[in-house]
Amino acid sequence: MLKKCKCLLFGVGMIFFYSQAAADVRDAVLKVYVTSNSMDYYRPWQSLGSTSMTGSATILSGNRILTNAHVISDHTFIQLRKVSDPQKYTARVLAIAYDCDLALLTVDDPKFFEGVASLELGDLPKIQDSVTVIGYPEGGDKLSVTEGVVSRIEITPYVQSNRQLLTVQIDAAVNPGNSGGPVLQRGKLVGIAMQGMAESQNIGYMIPPPVIRHFLNDLEDGKYDGFPALGVEVNNTENHTLREFYKIHEQKGGVLISKVMPMSPSYGVLQAGDVILDLDKIPIGVDGTFQFRDSERLGLAHIINEKQLQQEVKVTYVREGEVKTVTIALTPFVPMVLPPKFFSKPQYYIYGGLVFTVVSIDLLKAWGPKWWEQAPLDVLYYLAGTGRLNEKERKELIIMTQVLPDNINVGYHNYQNEIVAKVNGVEIKAFRDLVSILHNSKDKYTMIETENNLKIILDTNGIDKVTQEILQRNNIPSQYSDDVGKWLK
Repeated sequence: MLKKCKCLLFGVGMIFFYSQAAADVRDAVLKVYVTSNSMDYYRPWQSLGSTSMTGSATILSGNRILTNAHVISDHTFIQLRKVSDPQKYTARVLAIAYDCDLALLTVDDPKFFEGVASLELGDLPKIQDSVTVIGYPEGGDKLSVTEGVVSRIEITPYVQSNRQLLTVQIDAAVNPGNSGGPVLQRGKLVGIAMQGMAESQNIGYMIPPPVIRHFLNDLEDGKYDGFPALGVEVNNTENHTLREFYKIHEQKGGVLISKVMPMSPSYGVLQAGDVILDLDKIPIGVDGTFQFRDSERLGLAHIINEKQLQQEVKVTYVREGEVKTVTIALTPFVPMVLPPKFFSKPQYYIYGGLVFTVVSIDLLKAWGPKWWEQAPLDVLYYLAGTGRLNEKERKELIIMTQVLPDNINVGYHNYQNEIVAKVNGVEIKAFRDLVSILHNSKDKYTMIETENNLKIILDTNGIDKVTQEILQRNNIPSQYSDDVGKWLK
């Protein structure tokens, strides 16, 4: 039976921890010191320079240390410090999961873990439960402890990746530096502080136990694979006439498939116009939610998010009035605009002064802090518009970001941020396609066509030499990124 231990006063009231001494809990919460050097995705041959930041982390069993992925993003050096020890210890990364904003670290020096208890993962708290947030927010060097109440549990997009996952909202502030720190309930870890709402007071978000468990279970084979996707977009079926039209008026609940995404596990199995009634025999309501706990409901995406890649889901659906069942093996889904940190370094290829790369969230962020207002509409169309549906079944979206001026490209110097549609009449569906055609072209002319119907025609006679001269003038070390160099070999 768990017993109450002595209490600690941190200026926010009396906080009781259970099952382990309060001092042990405090030492299991670490301050993280990170030096990072991010790549410049608009000029992908260079980095932006070193910066420093701090965050928080939590010790788990097995000498594992849990924090946010965004805390150690683009790291070049990481150190950790315990509250009871002034010495900083060098850490190394075991795994990073940008989709769920989690990372696992360790320290090779065994002295670091001596006498320190690890935190045990608890259960998902309930609405109105009290929780304790511990970490090292900016504004001071000491450990900070605040209390909050769980106010909301739902599926929301994570700021770092835009991936829709389970999130818990609490009324305790989560400030810069708190990220990666534990949220506790009765001495157990029930969340990792993730992000706050800048325009609101005392609204914070944490990554809950189901997402943390998925991350840790995924790593049991030593490799992080990520979350699966069913690969469908759905609409509600509240309207009575709509239900009659799709012959589901005698069924309970259900959601209408409006689009099956190319290259997803449902492609060629389900189709637009099908109505999903249940997943793994869990009934789906007309609004796309299911009964979760007591009176709580969650979006159907949570059923899929609970599974690992290659696990199966049984889908019961209605097609033209007939109830059918199919079992689908789940695979990852890659959106048209690639998620953050999809590449360890951005891919690029320069040809006759034209700079080509792959469209990603990281590239969009190169347009500034409010990139969603400043990024080109042609690009945003593929992120939030109907372009996201990938009607042309592309693997990647290729963009010509800029033109490095030279005689060979006179007249095109102002062209920038153009989505590439074709090269020499061939549709471009992946970056490798573009590289292969340009690098191996033997034609007298090379024609690049954009989605805005621009035509860029270059004389290929001596273009390799011209390209090298352009690189030299602009202090660019290589015509292409390292991974492209491996393809060409």
